[in-house]
Amino acid sequence: MKKNSVIDSLSLRSAKARRRAESHRILRWLGGRAVATLALGTALSIGGATETLQNVHFLVQKDLDAVRVVKSDGHQAKVVAKVSDGFAANSLFKLSRVLPESVVTRQIALFDEQWLPAVPPAQVAQVQTPRDTFHAEMARINNAIREDFFQNAIPFGDLIHQKAQKYDVDPALVAAVVETESRFHQGAKSPVGAQGLMQLMPRTGRWLGAKNLYDPEQNVDAGVRYLKYLQSRFDGNLKKAIAAYNAGEGNVQRYGGIPPFNETRSYVKKVMSRYQERQRQLKAYDEKQRDVPAGSISADGTLALR
Repeated sequence: MKKNSVIDSLSLRSAKARRRAESHRILRWLGGRAVATLALGTALSIGGATETLQNVHFLVQKDLDAVRVVKSDGHQAKVVAKVSDGFAANSLFKLSRVLPESVVTRQIALFDEQWLPAVPPAQVAQVQTPRDTFHAEMARINNAIREDFFQNAIPFGDLIHQKAQKYDVDPALVAAVVETESRFHQGAKSPVGAQGLMQLMPRTGRWLGAKNLYDPEQNVDAGVRYLKYLQSRFDGNLKKAIAAYNAGEGNVQRYGGIPPFNETRSYVKKVMSRYQERQRQLKAYDEKQRDVPAGSISADGTLALR
């Protein structure tokens, strides 16, 4: 009797071990999709189906770093799941699309108007604040001279100036980034797969609405929009934004500033140096076009009244 009991015990343990092994093999076979499904399932199951009927709602938010699942009950919201792995995060976001809008909504945070207002602040100020005729004419002249400078002195300068105005980014900064990234070659491709004038990765380009990164118009539009995003993400800190353009915003956040990578530090120096040089060139061009004494025009291209 005792012998049979021992045999039964060993058989039970063996069966449990086989089930555990098979379970691990299944997870390995399913891969990232299983992880994503389990993450979303876990998030949505917190509190059970009863909570869903009691005005509990979930927001699946996608940005450049991760996908987050935020639970809200009308009084407070909290992150209940976060997936940083690229494949699993994309699978999680795609999975959320099959769920009803009454339970789950989706948001691509990169395009949230909180960081990219529909109308640039400078234009809002012009609309809301009445300006006298003299200053309005000076602003028109300043913009015309800057546009003429970029069209004549910078490759793809008209496109750079147009997109910089669209997203309220300094065109001299955009020109410096394009020069550093590709030397103004629209067909440039890096060893890691970055493409076009502003050397964007295909995945980043798609997030920013660019289907063909070798098309200068799509590439510059996406690149300038990304620069605007990074400047907003780092509260206007230009060096951090430039470093993030090269090394990724995650690395800038991790190190609290420019990452200790030789390539990134060299990149920031090159962009800043070229940015300052373009500003000096623009100032000299501005003074020449106005035919005024050197030094009468400030660095931002406005006439220094005395």
